[in-house]
This record gives sequence, structure tokens and C-alpha cells, in this order.
Amino acid sequence: MEFYFKKKKFPKIEDSGRATFRIKGEGASLTLTYNVQQVTGDTAPRILEGHADFYIADMSIEFDKDTLKHDVLVPAITKLFKSTIKKKIEAAVESNLKTFMAKLGSLMSNSIVQVNRPLLTGLDVARKNIKASELSQIYQKRREKLE
Repeated sequence: MEFYFKKKKFPKIEDSGRATFRIKGEGASLTLTYNVQQVTGDTAPRILEGHADFYIADMSIEFDKDTLKHDVLVPAITKLFKSTIKKKIEAAVESNLKTFMAKLGSLMSNSIVQVNRPLLTGLDVARKNIKASELSQIYQKRREKLE
């Protein structure tokens, strides 16, 4: 990746070049979590909001020293700020996934409704058939006599 940075505070430094980021060790993990709610009377659960957690176990940054002005200083300073860089990458990935999470939640909610629709229609038909059956009418007449 091509980069450029300028540090205005001590030690003042400005440089640009190419760097390679490698995720090492256990790699990285991404966890997508949703809040699901189903209120009494709802035909299907609703997915309200999602949250993304991105974690990088270990990361290395290698510089193409031919492209740097400060081929010793930049890698040395980067080692000091490696954890800050890693946290900023994690935060950027989580932030970029917010829009995707909302769209995915909406698609999953719609899919649940579509899958449940034939089942719910079948249950309504079965309920009406049971109420219209002879056995149900006999039960209803006995119940009325007891009251």
C-alpha cells in the first residue's frame, strides 16, 4: 500500500513510500451480533440492530526501504505506534461495516417473514377448519350448556 504521513510535533518527520501489512499468528476475527426481538402478536421476529467486532491477533508492517526518505527512522517509529495502528484499522473495519450490518439485518428480517408466511397461512386455515368441524361444534354446544 502507498502511504504518506507528516508528523508536526517533535520529532517532526515527513515521509512517503510503500508498506506491506501482514496479519500473522491467529489471524483476525470478525463477529457480527444482532439484537432480535419478537413481541407477542408479531408473526416473525425482528432484527433491530447489529454490531461488528473486528480483532487482529498480530500484525506486521514491512516497508520497501527503497521508497523511503528515512529508511531507518520510519520503521523504528512504526514499531512504537504498531498497537495504535492496529486499533485504528480495527475501528475503521467496524465503522465501515455499520451500513452493511443494517442492510443485512433488513434482508434477514424479510427472509424470516417470507419463510414463515406459508406456515402461518397454513395454521390459519387449520384453525378455521377445526372451528368449522363437527367435533368443535359439539364441544361449543356442551360448553354453552355448562355456562
